[in-house]
Amino acid sequence: MGAREAVRWMLGLLKAERSFIWLALVYGVAVSVLSLATPISVQMLINSVANTALVTPLVTLAGTLLGLLLIAVLLSALRIYAMELFTRRFYARQVAEITLRSIHARNPFFEDTKRQDLFNRYFDVVTVQKAVPSLLIGGFTIILQSAVGFTVTAFYHPFFLAFNLIVIALAFFILLVWTRGAIRSGIALSHAKYAAASWLENVGASNGFYKSGRHVDYALDRSEGVTADYIAAKAKHFRYTISQTVAFLLLYAFASAGLLALGGWLVIEGELSIGQLVAAELILSAAFFGLGQMGAYLDITYDLIAAAEEIGLLYNIEQEVEAREGEDAIGGGDLVLRRVTHPATVKDVTFNLSIPAGSQLIAQSRNHDVQRLFTHSMKRYITPDTGVVTLGGQDIAMVDMFRLRSEIIVLDRPTIVQASIRDYLRLAGPDITSSDALQALALVRLEERVMALPDGLDTQLSTSGWPLSYAESLRLKLAGAMLKCPRILILTGLFDMIDPAILADVRVVMREAGSTVIQFTQRSEHQPDCQYLWLGDDGQRIIDDPDEFSRIVEAHATEARNGNA
Repeated sequence: MGAREAVRWMLGLLKAERSFIWLALVYGVAVSVLSLATPISVQMLINSVANTALVTPLVTLAGTLLGLLLIAVLLSALRIYAMELFTRRFYARQVAEITLRSIHARNPFFEDTKRQDLFNRYFDVVTVQKAVPSLLIGGFTIILQSAVGFTVTAFYHPFFLAFNLIVIALAFFILLVWTRGAIRSGIALSHAKYAAASWLENVGASNGFYKSGRHVDYALDRSEGVTADYIAAKAKHFRYTISQTVAFLLLYAFASAGLLALGGWLVIEGELSIGQLVAAELILSAAFFGLGQMGAYLDITYDLIAAAEEIGLLYNIEQEVEAREGEDAIGGGDLVLRRVTHPATVKDVTFNLSIPAGSQLIAQSRNHDVQRLFTHSMKRYITPDTGVVTLGGQDIAMVDMFRLRSEIIVLDRPTIVQASIRDYLRLAGPDITSSDALQALALVRLEERVMALPDGLDTQLSTSGWPLSYAESLRLKLAGAMLKCPRILILTGLFDMIDPAILADVRVVMREAGSTVIQFTQRSEHQPDCQYLWLGDDGQRIIDDPDEFSRIVEAHATEARNGNA
């Protein structure tokens, strides 16, 4: 992303909270104008009060100054409060937005492309929270006070007007020379930072893999590589920022000295009063000092732009397409696929298949791509190029996506959500009790194992299922699926590691509930009370005879081996 696009994206990110930003700017304008009360009061003190030597004008002037400064204090406090409200609202909005975009991400975006590291960008929300108030309270105040100061002193003498214009032109020149490069290098530095974080996360997640000599060397070399990339990006960014900072500091030094020389010469020539000179020094010295501090605020600006660009990566997550009508009504459990194709997943395969409700099917496919086309069509992770998939006579493309995935459950991944066992099982429905959960665990032979854990049902699970084994985690997922009682339950070959007797008990329960179970497996043994489903490129068949099913599977396996040979 270029510098201009990054700035545009940053402004778009803050647009939702523009009311707080405008309020802070209005308060900032008022505070900046009121800040002139001190130098103007000093000028009046020198020009009039000191000459009259009367106490009453002095008291009046001091009281007026105090009143104006108290108003400035009040407005400054209100500005800080507005920025506090901004940080709360921005945080809440971004967390909600990231959550929704993650939920609605086109699956399997995170699992198969390994983009979990995107969520590290959450911490840039905190960067924006800190940067915006700092810029609006500190940076904007410097700019506005400088503008007001330049404007006021320009009326003191034409030479001051010319002097101020020269200073402003030099400040713009400094911005023009280094800002664009600093924005680009700041974004590159941020990317290098997250590349290093992603690598370290990988080391932490797979630390057992690196406990051998060759693997340790690889880990250290890779760490040195990401470290070198970060340091190089940091050095490049620093060259821009330090050059800009030094330039502003030099501008501050030369402008301050030039102001003193110009003002003193005008007083000597009688073109300027002592009071005006003191006021000009007070006003412009503050403005010039602010220019000297611009480097620090520009660093914050670059961090803000880079943070906004990183958060933008979360906004760019490809989203699922909602149902056009979002109908919820599903009249039954009959599953029908009519002329369904998706060449991007697998070529030369057309699904024409009808599965009655309550079927118990042992399935195999020509290859994994054919199986994936079937399962992803069920979950609506893909949209077929041709054909239609119906459930209970209803086109699933017209069914609310979340309702559909409650009616069709596909268990095809070994991972599990981070939650307690109790909470995971309660995700099946709001009415699930501890008794229901224990019964489901007992059916999958997991009750004793869970009760043996120190925290029992309240044991917290990692994404890998620990402290449960992979097989036990799959059994837990089976228990959760049974509690949900979907119309269709699809199990992939992962469940071959589970005792067939447990799967048989699950099928009995699902059959009694009227649910269809489709189990993809590489096991060759006969399964009683089941039919067999073959998904091939030359057609799909539901077969009653296990021997015929075995012959079809073996024939295609032999054909595949001969073809590979």
